[in-house]
Amino acid sequence: MDKDTVYAVVDIETTGTSVTDGDRIIQVGCVFVQHNQIINHFETDVNPLREIPAAISRLTGITNKRVRHAPLFDDVAGTLYSLLTNTVFVAHNVNFDLPFINAEFSRVGYPELTIAAVDTVSLSQILLPTAPSFRLRDLSGYFNIEHDNPHSADSDASATAELFIFLFRRLRALPVVTLQQMIDLHPELPLQTADLFNEAQRLNAANPRKLPDYLYIKNGLALRQAAPLPASTLATPSKYPKTKKQKQKLMPDNLEWRPEQGKMMNYIYNNYAAADQHPVKQMIVEAPTGIGKSLGYVLPMAYLSQTGKSVVISTATTLLQEQLVDQTIPLLKQIVPFTVNAVLVKGSQHYLDLQRFATTLKVAETSKQTQLLKLRLLVWLTMTTTGDLDELHLATYRAPYFQEIIHEGTVTADSTFYEDDFLRRRDQRMEQAQFIIVNHAYLSEHALALGERLHQPYLVVDEAQHLPDSTLKQRRTQVKFSQLINELHHVERDISREIGPSLMSLFGGDAAATTTLERILVASDTLETQLNQLIKQLFLRFLANKRVNNHNQIIEELIPAADLAAELQQGTAVATVTQATNELLAALGDLRQRYDQQQDRFAASERYLFEQVDTRIHLFDDQMSRLLTILQQVGDQAPASLFWLTINHVGDRNSLQLASGLLATEGFLRHHLYAGFQPVLLTGATLFSSGRSQYVLDQFDLDRDATVTHRMRSSFDYGKQAELFISDTGPNLSRVSPEDYVTYLTAAITQMAGAVNKQTLVLFNSLSVIEQVYQQLTQQPEFAQREIFAQGISGSRERIAKRFATSHGAILLGAASFWEGIDLPAEQLELLIVTRLPFDSPDRVFVKANYARLEAAGKNPFYNAALPSATLKLRQGIGRLIRTPNDRGAIVLLDQRVLERQYGQSILRALPDDLPKTTGDVSVIAQGLINFFEKSTTDSVTPPEV
Repeated sequence: MDKDTVYAVVDIETTGTSVTDGDRIIQVGCVFVQHNQIINHFETDVNPLREIPAAISRLTGITNKRVRHAPLFDDVAGTLYSLLTNTVFVAHNVNFDLPFINAEFSRVGYPELTIAAVDTVSLSQILLPTAPSFRLRDLSGYFNIEHDNPHSADSDASATAELFIFLFRRLRALPVVTLQQMIDLHPELPLQTADLFNEAQRLNAANPRKLPDYLYIKNGLALRQAAPLPASTLATPSKYPKTKKQKQKLMPDNLEWRPEQGKMMNYIYNNYAAADQHPVKQMIVEAPTGIGKSLGYVLPMAYLSQTGKSVVISTATTLLQEQLVDQTIPLLKQIVPFTVNAVLVKGSQHYLDLQRFATTLKVAETSKQTQLLKLRLLVWLTMTTTGDLDELHLATYRAPYFQEIIHEGTVTADSTFYEDDFLRRRDQRMEQAQFIIVNHAYLSEHALALGERLHQPYLVVDEAQHLPDSTLKQRRTQVKFSQLINELHHVERDISREIGPSLMSLFGGDAAATTTLERILVASDTLETQLNQLIKQLFLRFLANKRVNNHNQIIEELIPAADLAAELQQGTAVATVTQATNELLAALGDLRQRYDQQQDRFAASERYLFEQVDTRIHLFDDQMSRLLTILQQVGDQAPASLFWLTINHVGDRNSLQLASGLLATEGFLRHHLYAGFQPVLLTGATLFSSGRSQYVLDQFDLDRDATVTHRMRSSFDYGKQAELFISDTGPNLSRVSPEDYVTYLTAAITQMAGAVNKQTLVLFNSLSVIEQVYQQLTQQPEFAQREIFAQGISGSRERIAKRFATSHGAILLGAASFWEGIDLPAEQLELLIVTRLPFDSPDRVFVKANYARLEAAGKNPFYNAALPSATLKLRQGIGRLIRTPNDRGAIVLLDQRVLERQYGQSILRALPDDLPKTTGDVSVIAQGLINFFEKSTTDSVTPPEV
């Protein structure tokens, strides 16, 4: 490659993916690029002399009729071979296109091309590290590349050529230091892709470029300058717009006026603004989907924050945090007549540690995945001002390499990147911001410290229904014994492995260091022996006789603190483990001292080996500290804590886990979370299970007299937009066998979803039931032409949801996580089937313990926990269907208990008042669905003009 190289950007369409199975090329597109400009095109259809599968024709638009009179590959091979000779071959997935073309050349008697080749998928992953997708279609959309006919070779080749030009310019724009580090990694990328880095460096050396002002070099890394937060420009606070007219005057023209949103704003502002007139109360505001909840609380809070008190907003997930920063705050900035700034705050493990990352760059890397991650991170550092690894959209976020580079939460002044540290940047911006946006996990862990740092700010908890569970989860301590033993094995291997580098060979000749290494090995061996003894002891006492119906079922066993304490006192394992851990850390400290004295004599790879052992021992210590914390809690027998053991299936002692957790949020939220803030505002789309609010007050640990509640009316017209069908027949759920129940569900779903070809979400309470129903549904002839996705079978939740949203007439079988947090407006979801009322399984550890707690307090667990929890979950599930004022959809509930049991009326009263309800058997419901959707189609047709 040189400055005059011609790049041949190629795309092919084929009858399938395997030449050896007889697949052939049906279209070739080729665009030639030189000096970063398109200089020529070549495109032709090809007659494959075999049938083109219908799926390929649908995808590409290329039919058998179209290629019937097209040239054979034999006819175009000479021209194509001549055009590609002496070029560099470029493709989006070059490891498919080039081998396929070469196989076709060989088939018709030409030698294979031996030219260099470059892959634009790999280049995109490296040079566009924050792109959420690297499909050509998606990349074209991000960069406004004209791409009218995806999966057409000529259109794909043109789009890939434009992308390649963009990527090469992006590569050349990288700082010299970044490019050189990328070259020094010697990455194994597809074919000659990595050679492009050298070419860019050569061109840059011939025409040196000044480092842009927004970048700077620190300790060999090119980093992005952090932009300061905008400061307020108003000398006096702006007056809050109390009236509808005042609000409408501020709103952008394209923003619809929502009366309930306006009411919500005033409720919030009036509660907090009149602190000098009456005591400020804690607030719960239920704001249904469609009224604009986020803007409903950020606008009044923005006006309240003008007094100098910042606002902490906590939401359920990092994705929702990003939505607030990327969508809600920019909208707020358009509305209010003063400056608004916000900072997104996450836990330390979300951020890159520059010091640790720089250390890993010095180590020769053999893993292709890790090489690619290092390349992406080097480029990303020229782009990010936050160091938030979530910006990379990485599915491999939890790959082993990330444990070496994520931030551990402490920043020391002697770090070479102290001034540049992303955690320091985060904390500095936090103290300057009006809005600090966190997630529930971070809030649960850091609430009091956050409140103290920000001088008792306002606190808004969005998606508040998740706060209790998130808090309980955050206070949970869990230890996998296999992880402890695995870390010890790694340490022992690194110290004394016979082939390759080891710490014994590293410190060879140093008698004191060798003695210390032997101390580490002895302590490690002792720990492994005692941990195995502890595993055996706990397993035999509490789990050996446990039996379940499904041999592969995960087993959770609640253990009374007194029983666990008594068992642990039987042996010396706990005391020996504690002593051996202390000896392990002491020996490591001695070894560190020897290492520091002679560090300069070690090569980078040798220093890395020592640091790796050091890290592993500290990881072991972190895990061991968790174990010792649990054992301490057992000894204290704290009444608010519970303890349980878990194994993956019957008899699997090697998977043993010991865990402890907080039993309930009662008293905890009040004293350990809310105490650091102004009276809390809790909001969400679905918070109340009935008109009585005691359940939600208990969940949020609030006092009725000190709390004000508001339930905003939905803006949706359920009378016109939806209908609920309830089955009044079906198997008795307490008596039917699991096999017969699955057969019933399969028949019911087939009859109803088969009657209307609509996007259908079926909600279950059990993944095992989903698996069985899925197996039967895929055998039904009614669904031969429809896609069926199943949680636990078809991929991750995110992947399934994305594929379902872009399908037509698909069926999705989902459990727990699909009951909420999934947004499928309009035709993305039109039929929702609820197979069973979502009562929690009484066998689950936390459910069982909570019911026992309520009984001990003289309360009925069913009416004080099970029923309101199931009602809320059903409301959330039904909330998946109608997401906008124009949505239409039907709900089916296949659980006649809602009609037969006394509590059913309580559940039905919690649903929207204007939601029409029809009862009947499955046949009646199937006909009702047909009628509903026919009526929906008729109502949506605009009558002709007269």
